[in-house]
Amino acid sequence: MKGIMDRYFTFLYVRRGNAGVKSIKIRRTLAISGTALLLVLFTASLAMTIRYSDIKADSKTIEALRSENEDLVSKLSRFESEVDELKKRMNINFELQNRARLMANLDPISEDVWQVGVGGPDPGLMNVEIKVTDEIFSRFEKDISRIVRQSRLQKESYKEIIDILEKEADLRDCTPTIRPLNGGFLSSRFGRRMDPFSGRIAFHKGVDYFARSGTPVMSSANGMITMAKKNGSMGLTVEVNHGNGFMTKYAHLSKILVKRGQRIKRGEIIGLVGNSGRSTGPHLHYEVTFRKTHRDPLQYIIPEGVYFD
Repeated sequence: MKGIMDRYFTFLYVRRGNAGVKSIKIRRTLAISGTALLLVLFTASLAMTIRYSDIKADSKTIEALRSENEDLVSKLSRFESEVDELKKRMNINFELQNRARLMANLDPISEDVWQVGVGGPDPGLMNVEIKVTDEIFSRFEKDISRIVRQSRLQKESYKEIIDILEKEADLRDCTPTIRPLNGGFLSSRFGRRMDPFSGRIAFHKGVDYFARSGTPVMSSANGMITMAKKNGSMGLTVEVNHGNGFMTKYAHLSKILVKRGQRIKRGEIIGLVGNSGRSTGPHLHYEVTFRKTHRDPLQYIIPEGVYFD
C-alpha cells in the first residue's frame, strides 16, 4: 500500500460552505513533468520577452544609424561635387597661368610638374579590408592635398611672372593677348588641317575667325605697322611688329585702315574683315610669330575679365 501511495501526490482542498474536504491524487511522474513543462514555458517566455526588447532596441539603433548614414552620404556627395569643381577651377587656372608665362617669355609648366606628385606606400602593402568610407575619405584627402600643393606651385609661378612683368611693362604691352575682333567664331585652328582648296593635309600657320564682312579688326598689342597692302593669296594684309620678338598678321581684309610705319595701341582698329585673296568666304586669318617661329595664337589670348591693361 505504501508503494502505491509513493507513486501519487495527494492534494487536499476545502470546499466552499464547509462542505468538507476533498482530495485529489495525481501521479508523481505527471506532476513532476507538468511542473517541469511550466518552468520550461516560463523560461522560454521570459527569454522571448527579453529578446523582443533587445530586437526593438536594436531596431531603433539601426534606424538611427541608417538615418545618420544617409545624412553622411548626402554630405559626402556634396563635398565630392565641391572638390570636383575646385579641381576644374585649378585646371583652368593652370591653363591661364601658362598663357601668362608665355607673356613673360617663361617656359610653361608641364603636365607632369602640375601633378606635383609625392611618394607613398606600395598599394599592395595597404590594408585590403579598408572600409568604403575610409576609401572615400582617403581619396578626398589625396585630392585636397594635391590641390594644396598645386596652389603653392601656382603662387610661386605667379610671383615669378609678376616680378618679370613689373620690371618689363613694355613686354606686357607688346604681347598679343586680346582677341583680334569682337563677334564671329573660331572656324579653323592652328596646326595640321585639310586645305580647303587642294584637299591635302597642310600646316595652318594661324587661326581663322568667321565673321561678317566689314567687322572691325583690332591690333592684339602695341606695335608698329610693317605691312599694309595686298599680299598675294593672303589678300589685303596688315602686319604688326610688336617688339620683343613678337609679330602678328591679319589677312583677307576687305579694307586696310592703317599705313606702313604707323604706331598703334592694343585694341586699335587696323582694318575690316573681308574675303580678299585665296579665301572661301569672309573671315579673318590671324597669325602670331615669336622670334620668327609661328605660335598658336589661342595660347596668348587672355579671356575677358582676366587681363586688365
